[in-house]
Amino acid sequence: MKTKIQESYKAVKENFLNSLTYSAGTMLIIHLLPKSHAPYSFMRLLCTIAYFAASFYLLYTLWKPRSNFMYKWYEMRYKDCSQLMEKSIIHFMVSLDRLIAAFLFVLALFVLSNAILILGYWLSVFAGFASMATKLWWISIIVLVLFPFLFGGRIHEAHLRHRTFHEQLKTSDFVPLKISESVNEKKLQAVTIKKDYTFNIGGIDWSWHEFYKSCIVFGQPGSGKTICVLNAMLDAFLGSSCQVSEKPGGLILDPKGDFNKKIYMVCRKNRRANDLVVIDPINQDISIKWNPLDSDDDELELAGRFAAVMASLGMKDKTNSFWIDSAKKFIRHSIALIRLTNSDNTPPSFEQIYELASSFDAISQRVDQLDLDNDDCDQCLRFFADEWFELAEETRTSIQAYITNMIDPFLMQPYRHLFSGKSTITINEIIKSGKILYVNMPIADKEVMAKMVGTFVKLEFFREVLKYPDKTRSSFFMCDEFQSFFTTSQGKGDADFFERSRQSNHINLISTQNMNGLYKQTEKKESVKNLLSNCAIKIFLRNTDNDTNKYASELFGKKYEGVQSISLDHSGGKLLKGNLGHSARSVQNLNYQLIPNVRLEEFQQLIVPDLDSQSDYCESIVHLGSRSKVKKEKLKWKVHPIC
Repeated sequence: MKTKIQESYKAVKENFLNSLTYSAGTMLIIHLLPKSHAPYSFMRLLCTIAYFAASFYLLYTLWKPRSNFMYKWYEMRYKDCSQLMEKSIIHFMVSLDRLIAAFLFVLALFVLSNAILILGYWLSVFAGFASMATKLWWISIIVLVLFPFLFGGRIHEAHLRHRTFHEQLKTSDFVPLKISESVNEKKLQAVTIKKDYTFNIGGIDWSWHEFYKSCIVFGQPGSGKTICVLNAMLDAFLGSSCQVSEKPGGLILDPKGDFNKKIYMVCRKNRRANDLVVIDPINQDISIKWNPLDSDDDELELAGRFAAVMASLGMKDKTNSFWIDSAKKFIRHSIALIRLTNSDNTPPSFEQIYELASSFDAISQRVDQLDLDNDDCDQCLRFFADEWFELAEETRTSIQAYITNMIDPFLMQPYRHLFSGKSTITINEIIKSGKILYVNMPIADKEVMAKMVGTFVKLEFFREVLKYPDKTRSSFFMCDEFQSFFTTSQGKGDADFFERSRQSNHINLISTQNMNGLYKQTEKKESVKNLLSNCAIKIFLRNTDNDTNKYASELFGKKYEGVQSISLDHSGGKLLKGNLGHSARSVQNLNYQLIPNVRLEEFQQLIVPDLDSQSDYCESIVHLGSRSKVKKEKLKWKVHPIC
C-alpha cells in the first residue's frame, strides 16, 4: 500500500509530465502541421493563438508544476534525512525557484512581445502595440544574453546552496532512497521464511543467532507492538524452525490474553500443534497441571523464587526486607521437611506449606515422622526447634502473615487443583523435548494470580535454560507488556538471565510501552538500564514518552553535520533594480555542529496502523547492536493478525 507521500509524489509527477507533454506536444504538432500560405488565413490565426497559449502554459509548467515536482522528488528521496540536511534542501530549492522564476519571467516577456507583433498581422488591436512590443522584444533579448551577468547573484547563491547540500550529504552516513525503491517498492510482506533459522521481516534478513542477544520492543498503545511486531516475530520463529530436527522449546507469557486464539493458529500453521502445552485456569480441560514445587532444585532455590515473587508483587522494600528474608527461610526449611515426610515422592504443595506456617501441630506431626538417623534432618530440626518455636509471638505472626497472604490464593479453586500434586510436564521436560508453554492468565481477570503464576513459571524456565549452556536445541521466551513480570531480586533478576542466556542458544523477546513502565517496578533504575544493556536489538515504535525517546535518541549517538551560512553582499553595482536581478557577492561558510543521529521528535512521528487512513503497517527505528557493525534501520512492519 502506497503512503500519502508516495501518492502525493505520483500526483504531482503526473501533473508535471502531463502539462509538459500537452504544452510541448501542442507546439510541436502546430510546427509540423501543413499551413496555408493564403494571407490572413483564419486557420493559421487559430494555430498561432494555440501556439502562443501553449508557450505560456509551458512556461507556467516549468515554474509551478516543476517546482512542486522537485519538492516532492527530494521529499521522497530524503524523507529520513537529518533536520539540517532538510533545511539545506529547502534553502537550495528556494534559491533555485527564484533563479528559474527570473529566467522564465524574461522568457515570458520575449514570448509576449512576439505574440503581439505576430498577431498584429491579423488583429488591428495588437498592431497599435507594435512599437512597444518591439522595444520589449529587444529588452528581453538583451536580458537573456546578459542573464548570467545580471542575475549572477542568484546563480551563485543557488550554486553555493546546492554545493553545501551535497557536502552535507557526502560527510554524512545518510543514503538517499532510489525513487524506484520508494515508489515501486515490493509489496510489504509480514514474514518471509528464507531457510532454517533465517527469515525476512521489514525488508531485512534476520537470524536466530542475532536474537540470542535478546530483543526489546518499545511502543505506546496502538503503535503496533503486538499486531505487527510480536505476531510477525512469533510466526517467524516457529516458521523458520519447523523443519529442523530439534525443534525449539519456548515460553510465552501473555498478560493481555491477546495470543489466546493466535497461538493455536500459528502452531497449527507451522506444524507445531502437538508441541503446544497450556496453563489455563479457566479452561482446565485443555490445561496442564503444574506445581511450582515439583522440581529437582534444592529448597534454597525454590525459596528464592518465593522471595522473588513477593518482591515482584511489591511486598518487599527497605522497611520489610527482614520479614521477606525470614519468610524465605521458613519456606526453605518447610519444603525440606515436607520432602522428608511425604510418601511416594509426592512433591510439596502450597497447602502443606500453609499448614506448617499456620499450626505448630502440623509441624510436630511431620517432625515425629522424621528418621533421626538421616543427616538431612539435622538442619530442618534445628531451624524449627531452635529458631521458629523460639521466636517472639509478634515476630512469628508477622512472618506467618507474609507467607499465608501469598499462598492463600493458591488454596482456592481452580488454582488449588491446577498448581498442586505431580506436574503433567515439568519445565525441564518442556525445554528438553521442544514443547511450547503458553500461560493464558490475563492480568485483567486476576491480576495478583496472573503475576504470581507468570513470575513463578518465568523464574523456573530461566533456571532450566541456564542449566544447559551450549545446548543444541534452541529455546525462546516471549512476553508482551513485560513490565508486569519484571523481577530484579538478587540472583533472580531478569538482567542476570539476559546476560547469560545467549550461551544456551536462547532468545528473549520482550515488549513494553516505555521506560517508566519498567522504572515503576523497581527502586533501582540501574536494574532497568542493566536489562536494556543486555538487549542488543532495540525496536522503537511510535512513542510520546519523553524519557523513552531521550534514551533512544542518545542510544543512536551524535554526529557532526555541516550547517550552511551564506551571506550576500549587495554593495556591487546593479544593472537592474527590483526583484528581477541584481549583482551580488556570496560568501559561504559551512560550520559543523554535533547533532543527534535520530531526533526525539522522529519517534513521535512514526507511522502506526490505522484502519481509517488505510495504513496497514507500522514504522520503527531499530538499533541493531547484534551485528558486527551497529546499524540504525527504519523498518516497516506489516499488520499480521494471524487469523
